[in-house]
Amino acid sequence: MGKNKKKRKNQESASVAMNIVKEQERVVKNEESTLDNVEEKNVSEKEIDEQQNTADNSNVELDKPDTFNENIGKEFLRFNVVDDETGERTEQKKKIAFVKNNRPINIKKVDGFIAIIASGKYEKAYPIIVVNAKKLIEAGYEVVSINGNILTEEEAENYFVILDGQHRSVAFAKLFATGEYDGVIPNVHVRDIENVGEYLVDINNVGSSWDKKEKLIVTSLTAKEQLFKSVANLLNEGFNPSTTILIYTSKNLPQKQIDNALKGSEVTFPKGTKIDIERGDKFVNLCKAANMDVSFITKRYFIKGFNSFASSTTEKRAFNALDKLKCLNLDNSKLKSIKDELDFVEMLKEASKK
Repeated sequence: MGKNKKKRKNQESASVAMNIVKEQERVVKNEESTLDNVEEKNVSEKEIDEQQNTADNSNVELDKPDTFNENIGKEFLRFNVVDDETGERTEQKKKIAFVKNNRPINIKKVDGFIAIIASGKYEKAYPIIVVNAKKLIEAGYEVVSINGNILTEEEAENYFVILDGQHRSVAFAKLFATGEYDGVIPNVHVRDIENVGEYLVDINNVGSSWDKKEKLIVTSLTAKEQLFKSVANLLNEGFNPSTTILIYTSKNLPQKQIDNALKGSEVTFPKGTKIDIERGDKFVNLCKAANMDVSFITKRYFIKGFNSFASSTTEKRAFNALDKLKCLNLDNSKLKSIKDELDFVEMLKEASKK
């Protein structure tokens, strides 16, 4: 295949990849919007569960975690850094890092950028905004490497934290890891950012581009309530947004209030909301101890069934039954037989007799 023909093929592949990602993001956003509307209307739990499953399934492809090979993140990347005052450009060698609980990385989008960069079609005018990692750690933020390892202040000397341009930066890192690419990352701007959460909200045009999961994760950087930090932790494990809120509050949180939290504004919780982080964590951990993985615990009828059982008995008896689930030797077949909260209540009753 001739060089020009191969280049055109790479460009076409990159375009197709990015279009697939955009379409999948559109589907996810539509399904989550439908779920929000269903939750806020007086409809049956069955209808809410069905829409939750649809939203979860539409998000599967976007939420697949990347398996970075061991070489990615070890190499220093070459950054062409622009001085915003003088316009002078200098090359700096750094590794890349991220603020914990920034937007999740969409691996399909990264792969699309890899194809674009490899085909020579990367637009060098697009800026990448970074902060020196050490400054953010000194300011109290947790900073993680590309492989998710928390960086110490000493290690941070060698890192730029990517605030805008995460997907492009990971694409460059993956190419560097192949040993076949040594290009310079263009148009990099180093900033001093005091409020990272506020900055991320501003640069990403939140109203139109973020889904519910992304909003809640970044909210852990902007909101004062501990609730949102705990929510972000579960979301990063693979829990869905609506169930996570239920686990910690036993209520649904309207989209408007999530937007308020994201902006750092006051959040008005629904009447009767009881935020209980310890209770929610205990529920999750006892479910895991019973051999339930996240794909099951994240189904809303498990927490709904548990809450129903606790209301009809006592909190102590409900947690005792949850603890005894491990005596039932649960497997996927048994867990898949749970179709609604009443089924889980019956399972808890059975466990309580052990």
